[in-house]
Amino acid sequence: MAYLETLKQGNKEYYYLTKNIRISFNKWKKIRIFIGDKKPSKEERGKYAKEIEEKAKPFINHSNYLYLSENDAETLQDLKESYTAWLKHAPKSVKEKLNEDFVIRFTYNSNAIEGNRLTLRQTALILKDKVIPSGVRAEDYNEAINGKECLDYIKTYKGDLNTKFLEKINEILTKNTGVVYGGRIRFFDVKISGSNHVPPKHTEVKKHMLNFFKWYSANKNNLHPFELASLIHAKLTWIHPFEDGNGRTARTVMNFILMKRGFPMLFIPFEKREEYYQSLDIADKGEHKEYISRMLQLIIDQIRSYGHNKKE
Repeated sequence: MAYLETLKQGNKEYYYLTKNIRISFNKWKKIRIFIGDKKPSKEERGKYAKEIEEKAKPFINHSNYLYLSENDAETLQDLKESYTAWLKHAPKSVKEKLNEDFVIRFTYNSNAIEGNRLTLRQTALILKDKVIPSGVRAEDYNEAINGKECLDYIKTYKGDLNTKFLEKINEILTKNTGVVYGGRIRFFDVKISGSNHVPPKHTEVKKHMLNFFKWYSANKNNLHPFELASLIHAKLTWIHPFEDGNGRTARTVMNFILMKRGFPMLFIPFEKREEYYQSLDIADKGEHKEYISRMLQLIIDQIRSYGHNKKE
């Protein structure tokens, strides 16, 4: 997908129509068409769009990704570049404000999906204003505090994905919430309320986790980061390795993978919970291409809102 880009030369700004083309696995080429110093009209952009598509044809390498279409990969690459450019130029105060807003929204949505009763406003009061709203349950309050602490932890963690890292994330997320064995791989069977999925028996969890890390080692450098992050999420929710907090752990790890590979962190909106659960059901059936496509649709509005640089 081509987009309008503004580049500054001296004191003047010039408009370009830009398109990212993948020329080999994880290697991209940027094609630009110069427009001028005046913002083009919708009709003019349409004319330039046809021109850039023709210019791009010799470079197009149809998708070698296992699950993402070429168009979806391009959309995600645009997101990454937009985010990287914004990080480079945005004032520190603006970045801090955006990060604060993301922490609140991610914590609220991830917790709400699992039944936390806090509203978005209450979550903001707790995390931003350090206020305890009246009538809030201690468990809900602690889950909000834990969500922020966990995001802070993964931002400073320098290692790779491993068992100790997963256990630490789950330990933080379930602290002071009534979970007895938070941060420990379960040694007992569990059921998921309201779900058709029956997690593996506790005697099989160790084997599944071993296979999970073997799969991760074999695929971490071969899959597109969004494919990798989405599949890690699906596999962890299927194994359900902990007593509680498995969904929150999986969504946090998904963001860890995206962040480490230069993508902005994203959240699953609470209002799309049913679509989210349906996506996981599809993943459980092994229909990974459809699952990843649906996961992308769940967060596509956030991708479109990342206009932090000069893209339009």
